[in-house]
Amino acid sequence: MSPSTPIDDTDAAYRIAALPLEYGDIRINQLFTRGYNRYIVDGEDQPEDLLNDIERFGTATFKAQVRADAADEPFVDEPGTLAVLATLSAICVKEHPRFEHASPRNIQVLYNIRELYVNNLASLIRIHGDGSLQQDIAEVLYSKEPGEDGPHPGRVCTGIKEMPEFGESLYLEIPMAAASRKCLVRDEESSTGMDGGGEILSRVKDNHLYVPVGDFDSKYRDYAERAFKKLLRVQEDELSDDQLTWLTTNESAITERIDRFLETGHHERIWRNWDRGERTIRVLRRALNAAPDDVVQQGEFYTAKDLYRAVEAYEPDDDWETSVADWISSPSSLAKTLADHESHSAITIDRDGRVNTYRIGRAGYGAEQIEVTEIEDLFELPCMANMEERLHEKKPVRKDLYNFARMVMWLPQYQDSSLDEIVADLKDVFSRWPWYDEQKTEYQVRYEFSNTIDGDTPLPMNCDNDDMQRYCIGQDQCPYSIWGSLSFPDEMYEQVDEQSAGSAEKF
Repeated sequence: MSPSTPIDDTDAAYRIAALPLEYGDIRINQLFTRGYNRYIVDGEDQPEDLLNDIERFGTATFKAQVRADAADEPFVDEPGTLAVLATLSAICVKEHPRFEHASPRNIQVLYNIRELYVNNLASLIRIHGDGSLQQDIAEVLYSKEPGEDGPHPGRVCTGIKEMPEFGESLYLEIPMAAASRKCLVRDEESSTGMDGGGEILSRVKDNHLYVPVGDFDSKYRDYAERAFKKLLRVQEDELSDDQLTWLTTNESAITERIDRFLETGHHERIWRNWDRGERTIRVLRRALNAAPDDVVQQGEFYTAKDLYRAVEAYEPDDDWETSVADWISSPSSLAKTLADHESHSAITIDRDGRVNTYRIGRAGYGAEQIEVTEIEDLFELPCMANMEERLHEKKPVRKDLYNFARMVMWLPQYQDSSLDEIVADLKDVFSRWPWYDEQKTEYQVRYEFSNTIDGDTPLPMNCDNDDMQRYCIGQDQCPYSIWGSLSFPDEMYEQVDEQSAGSAEKF
């Protein structure tokens, strides 16, 4: 008798959907197969129905009320279908051209999809079966760590019960012999913060420990968020190039919703940790770029009156830009806006003179600009010139090559170039140094380009990096900065701003 699989066994499907971190890719793909089978009728695939449901799920995630309601009433009524729709919606988002250079951890839309998935899964688990699935989950959440006297041979959770003597809540019943440190639950609200403690909420009776089910819900939510990342990774690995092309070519509703929010300036609906002052900074930067260089430019100090003239002359392309520009109705209103957003890394206010002056910079640095038309122009940076001189004497360390390759990869003129073109140009530059070996250099450069961080393009090193400090002439006497002097695309600076806004939760 063959073992049951989630393809046709509902209990198995629920267990793998609930605990995917405990299963391998084969079982997870079987869960996906169960979800896809729903779109086969009389032996015929129904791709339009699948696409409609993906778009319905993906666009629903923009509505906070839908995400919240899913915790009480499932938005999708079956675990395999839920896994398919949530992961394919996320893939549609990640493939949006606007996110080509963005880190997934900075894309708010992905967090929305994950929230709908987690709430939906929680409500499915709650209404499924007789509680044995919750016991299986508790086995994972509360089992002993390897260093805690080894695994318990029996069940970790022997029941979920009402315990009137402890209160009105439900409790997980855990034998004392199976109890781990994770079973010791404290009230965080009553914590003094002095010793990290608070009132102990776990109770003891008849050689059992009773853990409030509220703690189970909290711990499982954390688990499910990590689990979604694995489901997404397995789905991405499984999709063929043709399937991905079909999906992204035919999907339009999610893409159009993202485009509409961006066009109307609702960036906080798209990006995580979005600073509302960012809209103002973005319009000011565009106004300064549109103005003649002999009037105003980024990185220099100007009065509010000078900056206002640039804003007044600027012709916005988008409605949201027009709205922001209209809000700046006078030099004094611009001065107040800049003061309100002074904590933004791009704003510097000089109050030492008779009249305040303001500098709008890139990523927190005001620096002399360098026009890069070819890779050779990078050596105008004193640190890169020092590196170039050293490479005539010694072979590069890996970080030098890494930074060089990433710096070139982010240059605007290489954004649409093929890897072969970039490698050829880098080899042409590298060939000047005595250690140059064509095959080895090609291998190393291609390796660096494939060496992403969680699939994202890493930033080039900036001036504060310890490895760049080896070549630095002194930041207090250098008129340049790596991030501030080079015309990298907006996507890179957005990534810089978002990362500098604080440590974002890993997606």
